[in-house]
Parts: sequence; C-alpha cells; structure tokens
Amino acid sequence: MEITPEQLKQRSTLFAALDDTDIRATLELAHTEAHPAKHVVFREGEEGDRLLLLLEGRVKVSLSSPEGKEAILSILEPGQLIGEMSLLDGGQRSATVTTMDPCRFLAIRRKDFLGFLERRPHVALALLQALSLRLRATNDTVGNLSFLNLPARLARILLNLGQQYGKHTGDGIVIGLKLSQEELGNLVGVSRESVNRQVRLWVEAGVLDYAHGILILKDSDALFREALAA
Repeated sequence: MEITPEQLKQRSTLFAALDDTDIRATLELAHTEAHPAKHVVFREGEEGDRLLLLLEGRVKVSLSSPEGKEAILSILEPGQLIGEMSLLDGGQRSATVTTMDPCRFLAIRRKDFLGFLERRPHVALALLQALSLRLRATNDTVGNLSFLNLPARLARILLNLGQQYGKHTGDGIVIGLKLSQEELGNLVGVSRESVNRQVRLWVEAGVLDYAHGILILKDSDALFREALAA
C-alpha cells in the first residue's frame, strides 16, 4: 500500500511540518514493516538502527526491571514516532516496544536518515520539535502521577485512556484498548493485585465494568472526583 505525502501529514506532527518535496525525499529512504499483535519490535538495549513511524495499530513502550517486572511508559497510536533517540545518538534502545494490535510501520534506517538530515537541516528541526513534544508529555505524566495515591493515579490513567481511545455508548465510555490486569498495573506502576482490588471496588460501586480486558467507564464523574481528591 503506497503512502502519500498528504496521508503522512495527517498522521504525524513531524511530517506535517514538511513540504511535499521533503516528504517524497523521505519516502525514497523508507520501507514498510508489518508485525502481528504481541510481537516485540525491538528490545531495550538493542542497537538502534532505524526510525519507525507507526501507521496502523497500537504499541506499548515499556521497561523491564532486573527481576523481570514490566513498567509501561506509554501506549502509542498511529502517527507517532518510535526509536528517534537511538536514531540520533546511535545508542542502545532505551525501551522495549511491543505491538498490541497488528501493526504497520514506515521504517527509515539510521545510516540513510542522518545524511538526509545533514542535507535538510529544517527537517532536523522538525524532528527536534516532535521529540520535545514527546518529552513534555512524558514529564507531565510523571510529574502528575508521582505524588498521588493509587485510586487517584488509576482514575487519571483511566480518564486519559477514555479520552484517547474511548467510544460513548449506552453503557458508558468503552475504552477501545484491551488491557490485562497486569498491563493496567504496569501503566499505574503497581502490582496486578493492587489494581485488581481497586478495580473490583469500582465495579461493585458501579463506577466501571471490566471483563475480558475491556474497560467501560460507567461513571466518569466519580472518577474525576477520585482523580482530584489526592
């Protein structure tokens, strides 16, 4: 499937800052990759050899502790860049990226892209802007959650997921992202058991439903109050 400059502008803040000539030149360097769901695209510590733009599907970005515990840093959706840090500094991958759905990517090899940036410094500035936006979002997330108790942290994450992936139905806001209890705990930064206890309390109180990995926010107002109570 051919990707057009207009499609890339709609899907990515990086490409939205470029003109069609720059985008076509970028596409000449690129190839597409497709991976099934639950596939590790690359692991933390591996050599960073390419930049990826997510075209279809969703991926999770995570870190692993020496004991094997996972911490999910973010969930990325189409239009977002992956692997830009290693692409620029030549270092190892700073996190593991795993597909959550069948995914398709636009991939550009590091050795090709660096020369391209040297010839087009304005593209490098656009990439730095995209990196800055990602860093600000990460800092805001870490800062907002650092000093909150578990119910407040979980409520804010659920509301954020509802905004990003939610669909309003007669039953409430259905989050279109299947998450296991372990993945939900990894997003919050606590154990699966702790998240399970809090989710169960909210299910019993009619605040949400949770079955087979699907979350339905039935009482968003209650979650807002919980998020602001800490």
